[in-house]
Amino acid sequence: MDTLKVKEPISINEIIEAIRSGYDFDDDLCLYASEEVDQIKTEIICYLDDYPEVINDEDQYSEFINKHHLHLLYYGEQFKDVMLNVLHQRQHASSDEIIKALNYYMENDDFLDLK
Repeated sequence: MDTLKVKEPISINEIIEAIRSGYDFDDDLCLYASEEVDQIKTEIICYLDDYPEVINDEDQYSEFINKHHLHLLYYGEQFKDVMLNVLHQRQHASSDEIIKALNYYMENDDFLDLK
């Protein structure tokens, strides 16, 4: 995969597979979903867009995010870091292990030890 398109629908699994195959995910992007999500699942459809700007201690989202009523799902840098941590621990980690680590990080602000 040459690129992940910004503001286009993509599944979590497609992002995982792109990063797994060596795609250099842009840390300056966030993942947004049409609903608030408590648990990441491979089939969730999301959109990549810029980080929100902080103005007067409030997050200001792009026009695209506001227009489509999207919710922040994951900061791109954290998503990439969690994935790379999992793949460092277990080179051929399954998508389920990566999803488990992403959810663990969302709940604990810490990396999951797979060993």
